[in-house]
Amino acid sequence: MEMSSNNKPVAGAEIKVAGASPTDSDQEGRFILNFTASLPGDPLMINDIYKKGFKIVNYEKVANWNISSASELKIVLGRTEVINALRKKYYDIGESNSEKESRKTLAELEELKKQNALSAVEYDQKVDSMSKSMMEWQKRLEIYALKFACINRDELDAMEKQAMELLDHGDVHGAIRLYEEMKLDSAMTLKIAVRQEAKEDMKLLLPSLVNNFQLLKQADDKVACDSVAHLIYEMAADIKLKLMSVEWFFQRNDPSEVLDQYSLIVKDTQSMQEIELVESSLRQSLKEVKLKGELKKKAQLVFERIEDRKKWISIKEKI
Repeated sequence: MEMSSNNKPVAGAEIKVAGASPTDSDQEGRFILNFTASLPGDPLMINDIYKKGFKIVNYEKVANWNISSASELKIVLGRTEVINALRKKYYDIGESNSEKESRKTLAELEELKKQNALSAVEYDQKVDSMSKSMMEWQKRLEIYALKFACINRDELDAMEKQAMELLDHGDVHGAIRLYEEMKLDSAMTLKIAVRQEAKEDMKLLLPSLVNNFQLLKQADDKVACDSVAHLIYEMAADIKLKLMSVEWFFQRNDPSEVLDQYSLIVKDTQSMQEIELVESSLRQSLKEVKLKGELKKKAQLVFERIEDRKKWISIKEKI
């Protein structure tokens, strides 16, 4: 089928699959694969799908197919010139909006500097930070401009329709944020909930979660960051990833709860390097907040547990 065309068939697309003879789609866009040795349920290994002037846009789904004697396998192809045009359109809109926002922010910083509300050093630091954020946004925009250009409007769920509406109104930033939330909250969270026993599958999701967390932080989407940070904290075995989450929680949640999480991480440490990472992380987090009374005592108790854990690890390593 052709992307975003009311399911218009694509004839003459060549499909090459391991274990079956090459075949072409007919005038109705249909094709039949005949396997000599493979059985229903075996993975379908795609070698190539080719049609001049077209590009496959649902490869992620195609790559996860299994051989079936009954199911229809839908391949969606997009015209290369259409994809390229949409990609440029979304990128240009996103870049234009970002440049306007950057000019506005820069003007505000210059005004603060004139009023001596910002020192020269602070001004330079903020401008440098803004420049780095702009570069990161451009990289992110390149990725999502292509992703949006390859979305098949013939098959959208409610959330994707909402994202497309934002794009059609020129809100590329909003569409990116909504799209990320949709993918995280629906696909990833659902996959984790349904397949809790699949530990290896969870490990494969972690890098994607961490990457999305960093992107959402850059977009200053605090609510989405909260959701992803909780997923990372629950799934990660790596102390560094757990610490990344609790450092975020310290900025957003009740300090008492976060100190409890630090205490739990202390119990999980098995090496001097890990416990020193926890100690360093806690000290850095405490620089951002001022604890008083019972909270201050609770933080001190965590440091005492860290020292006790160091002694335990030291004894263990000598045995």
